[in-house]
Amino acid sequence: MPDASAVEKDKHMKQLKRQMECWREVILPLNSILLWEQSWHPGLILGITTSIFLLLWFMDPAILTVTSLGLLLLALGDYLGPILISTFFSANSWTGQKERKLDEICQRISNAFLQMQNIWKTALWARTNHANMYYGVISAVLVVLALIGNTVNNLFLMYVIVNSILLLPGLRHNGRMQQPIKFICSYFTRPKSS
Repeated sequence: MPDASAVEKDKHMKQLKRQMECWREVILPLNSILLWEQSWHPGLILGITTSIFLLLWFMDPAILTVTSLGLLLLALGDYLGPILISTFFSANSWTGQKERKLDEICQRISNAFLQMQNIWKTALWARTNHANMYYGVISAVLVVLALIGNTVNNLFLMYVIVNSILLLPGLRHNGRMQQPIKFICSYFTRPKSS
């Protein structure tokens, strides 16, 4: 008998797959780029984000303008994307191999989403059961973020954050995250010599 968490994961994955059905022809190449299946994919990611941020830096628009234009592009993409995809890709080109790859992608996204939910639930549990520690940690983290935000240029900070988020799947997929994590763990766990 499957446990409740496995049923929940499966249900969430199927729901996500249904929502992504009309975008499936775009998701596969995008996944390939984010996982760095070609050696030039990290350069492509950095090139596109650098171009966008250089354009933002050059134009220097207000935050309301950037937000409005970003949401406008998302709305147009949501409306025109499925129409253009169905025009350029035939339904007959979808194979069983592509379907399995889409299942894997949906499974990974679903797992990441459920992990974020678990982190949120843990934070709420800590707020209820260990309020002093919770508020102490939250206050310290927010003060450090405020100091960083006050010291570093906001556009550059956003550039670093966006590139970090976009490059993280490729770093994890290619195994390049294990060595720095092992180094950091060994640094903090080794005995201190006096």
